[in-house]
Amino acid sequence: MTTHESKSAPPAEMPKHLVQFLLGGQTCVVATCDAHHRPMTTLMTWVVARDPRTLSIAVDTRGRSLANLKANPHVAIEVLGDDLCWGLRGTAVVEKESMTHAPFPCALVAVHLEECRDHGAQGVKFFGPRYHFEPGKEHRSQTEQQVFAELKGTAPTV
Repeated sequence: MTTHESKSAPPAEMPKHLVQFLLGGQTCVVATCDAHHRPMTTLMTWVVARDPRTLSIAVDTRGRSLANLKANPHVAIEVLGDDLCWGLRGTAVVEKESMTHAPFPCALVAVHLEECRDHGAQGVKFFGPRYHFEPGKEHRSQTEQQVFAELKGTAPTV
């Protein structure tokens, strides 16, 4: 066995505390690859754990991420929060080409997880990124709640 091989495969399920964290509004870094296998990262906050093995993501249809996911469905996601640093990998499936509640064109993408790794380190306290709405923009919170509800809803059969 080489130093890069592990004795057992990492779990494909998120632990309960990570599922709870991913109920909406958390910052994640989503990595995709284009048709030529060139990597690209995108910061996304409309990410919801549907269950321990599935994430739902609202992906802007105007950007490169969606085109990348259609060309190569393999995706990696880094979940960052207070005392949380997890690396997830899986396969993306576009379940809905056009979301109803997003304020700009988004597709609903499900990521079926194949690997969940805790990237935290003992003795190191991690503080995750946060965002908030500036005065006068509080109405965006209501829109986000509608997007999260749509992401959590029963997925169509694919």
